[in-house]
Amino acid sequence: MLSRLKRRVEEGVAPLALALARRGVTPNLLTLVGLGVGLLSASLFALGEPLWGGLLLLVCGFFDLLDGAVARRGGGETAFGGVLDSVVDRYVDFLVLLAIVWGGLAEAFGISGLVWGGAAMLGSFMVSYVRARGEAAGTGRMEVGVAERGERLLLLGLGSLLGFTNYAVVLVAILSHLTVLQRMAVARGRLATRRASPPAP
Repeated sequence: MLSRLKRRVEEGVAPLALALARRGVTPNLLTLVGLGVGLLSASLFALGEPLWGGLLLLVCGFFDLLDGAVARRGGGETAFGGVLDSVVDRYVDFLVLLAIVWGGLAEAFGISGLVWGGAAMLGSFMVSYVRARGEAAGTGRMEVGVAERGERLLLLGLGSLLGFTNYAVVLVAILSHLTVLQRMAVARGRLATRRASPPAP
């Protein structure tokens, strides 16, 4: 849902992206800085500090946007850079949710935080997997769904800033699985006339 907004924001940070690229700042470096910020955010959540954890998670999201802007505006896009960015995103997603559960911040409606956190982790990974598998099978870009990564980061970040970390996790758990279903429906429609490719090992 935020894909169009993300492109507009990228246009807004274009001058900064160009300035960084001209000074030799690489997209991969920004990706790794984002990883560091994400790890710090996770540490704060684990320590029971959702306010600061949420703030840093939003900063982490900014670096995730900025590294792509630098890559595109500075002509530094590489195949490995895309792989690195995806791997870092998955680590941050997992560690932040794990830290929220560890910090006792995910329990809601009388249901254990392990349940909500586990559902949110699984949904988050499946959203990415369905996109990767679908695009590999020939669907084209699948930037669809109510809870892409940008939405999930905003939910967790803003929810934590407002003191509702647990309800943010609940929303991520529910909406991420809804997004999986949306992407499955889109993939089915786009691949209806194509021969199925063999399953990934």
